[in-house]
Amino acid sequence: MNSLSRSAQARSMWMAMLCAAAVTAQFVAGKATRDALFLSALNVTALPTMLIATSICSILVVAAWARGSRRYPPSILVPASFIASGLLFLAEWLFRASAPTPTAVAVYLHVSGAGPLLASGFWLIVSERFDPRTAKRRLGQIAGAGTLGGLFGALLAERVAALSGAPSMLLCLAGFQVIAAVLARQLGDGATSWVDSPSPMAPSRPGLRVIAESPQLRYLVALVLLGTTSAALLDYVFKVRVVEAFGSGDGLLRFFALYYAGTSLISFALQTMGSRAALDRFGLALTTSTPSIALVAGGIAGLVAPGLGSMLVARGGESIFRASWFRAGYELFFTPIPVADKRAAKSIIDVAVDRLGDAAGGGLVRVAIVFLPAMQSSAIISMAIVASLGAVLAASHLNRWYVRTLEASLLRRSAGVDAAMTSDDSMAIIVEDIRRRRLGRDPVELEVTRALVRAHADPTVRDIVRLRSGKREAVIQVLTRAEGPPAFLVPHIISLLSSEPVADYAVFALRRVVEERVGELTDAMLDPAQEFGARTRLARVFSVAVSQRAAAALVLALDDERFDVRFQAARSLAAIADRNPQIHLDASGIFAVVSREVAVSQPVWESRRLLDGIMGDSPLDEFVRDRAGQSLAHVFTLLSLVLPREPLQIAFRSLHSPDKQLRGTALEYLEGVLPAPIRARLWPFLVYRRPEHPAPVHDEIMANLLRSSQSVTLKGFVAGFERA
Repeated sequence: MNSLSRSAQARSMWMAMLCAAAVTAQFVAGKATRDALFLSALNVTALPTMLIATSICSILVVAAWARGSRRYPPSILVPASFIASGLLFLAEWLFRASAPTPTAVAVYLHVSGAGPLLASGFWLIVSERFDPRTAKRRLGQIAGAGTLGGLFGALLAERVAALSGAPSMLLCLAGFQVIAAVLARQLGDGATSWVDSPSPMAPSRPGLRVIAESPQLRYLVALVLLGTTSAALLDYVFKVRVVEAFGSGDGLLRFFALYYAGTSLISFALQTMGSRAALDRFGLALTTSTPSIALVAGGIAGLVAPGLGSMLVARGGESIFRASWFRAGYELFFTPIPVADKRAAKSIIDVAVDRLGDAAGGGLVRVAIVFLPAMQSSAIISMAIVASLGAVLAASHLNRWYVRTLEASLLRRSAGVDAAMTSDDSMAIIVEDIRRRRLGRDPVELEVTRALVRAHADPTVRDIVRLRSGKREAVIQVLTRAEGPPAFLVPHIISLLSSEPVADYAVFALRRVVEERVGELTDAMLDPAQEFGARTRLARVFSVAVSQRAAAALVLALDDERFDVRFQAARSLAAIADRNPQIHLDASGIFAVVSREVAVSQPVWESRRLLDGIMGDSPLDEFVRDRAGQSLAHVFTLLSLVLPREPLQIAFRSLHSPDKQLRGTALEYLEGVLPAPIRARLWPFLVYRRPEHPAPVHDEIMANLLRSSQSVTLKGFVAGFERA
């Protein structure tokens, strides 16, 4: 990456972090102000009704947002929405003194409806700005900056409440909206819709249709709906305990400000120290389940020991994990989704489904109050636990669907990426030469034929003599006949595989009878007494086969001591698997071969990585680089036998693409599909970094490589190179 792109990426990161801080600051301060104004003006029992009203209001706002997102990109729509929100806060401040109760209701609807939608718009810009790999590394930092902003917003709310009262916070919130609008505009101006290179503003499907047709989004809907429902249930019991302990008035704002400040501080610690580690170690499923797991644990504690303390721990734990690990995993899932689908569906899931969860929670609270007044707290907590367990179940499917989404993204972006790994161009030359020979016989060839006919009357003897004559034209005449070679000629043709002038013609002839002579060809390919060039070409012969017997023979050849044979056997095996998907390959056996191949090839890969830090262009240096590239390609060919072939091949080719976004998607996909032991060994050579200060000098690198007994091919080359 050049200095300009590094500078642009760093600027994007800082802009995203500043914007996250502003967005979260206004949202946290808004929630504290909302709760204080509402609970001061109305009774806590009005909360369930407000949750339902908020849900209806949010759904209407999301519908309007969806219409706007079809006409305007997020870089315009999000800043404009922040400005509108700021003007609304200003109007609420003006009417607060004359109509406190209606204003409290308006602020509650405003903060609960617009706040999540504006945050969703910000994260939509972020998901279009960064590829999945970069997002995985940076989302924790961006969310951490947002948490610091939330901490600042909470402390500001507490100080304003102490000095001038809760209504004054409405002016501060209006100022936050303007700051967030400016930062979102600057961040959105640089966003590129990397997921889809075609026009990102192409007409999109309705959001509900996108969700209905996407299983991965349906699981997200279930996760958000059940998670929000459980949080709303627990939140009611928590606020009842708070009002019982602190009464109403500015004391409530100070408590909520300190509560949100404390949860923000702990969330920041988890984000900066654990978000990426949690994603790497636990994956999307468990990481996005953490709020629900915390609620289940805290809810059980609340049933055993009722009171404000247990509810504070339960509600705080759920909030902390939702703001930290859940946020990092949840937003990561959207990065590889097509831009048009993401813009159509994300606000619905983020806001409308979230508010539906609030409404469901409010409705269940109302049911508990009416029908179970004596044990309403225990009933509400129990329902919250059940909903959380459902959210954990929905999240358990996310790992698999995230990998599939990455697969689809790679396939969409694969234009210009050559995914072929099994082509054999040399045969095209041979086929063309055979066609030419059949159209017009060479005079020299005719003379050779007449001489052999005079010397040997038996056609069988004549063919054997031709093959063993050492005369190229006589040999080619037998190998290129329209009918395949008879059985008695196969051993003689196998011996010609070591003869460079006619080897490709011998491969052509043997391919025509490969299925009939599988056993004989297998014995020759696995015979260590055969010259390794002949064994390599025999592996090429099998590439046109389709039978299980041929595949089994090539699997045995994967254990050959020579890399060239193993390399070609894997390519031919992949070609058979392409033509006949019904063949059976033992996945555990292939993974064992991959593990051995990785161990064998590591010295060569490491030497290439070190050599790339040294200006060297000798034939030996070039050989090491080519050998390293071939052995890495060989490993991916093997993996493609037991993993989804096309996306895996595209991912491998994309590692060498100049498109940084495509490389990031490829790395994220590979991290998801490669078995952990293989990934651990491969990863240093996939995520390439040029060594800044290579410790070993050139000669020492080569000496270390030659001392390795693993690379037979490399030693053979060096021996020949030194003799020359």
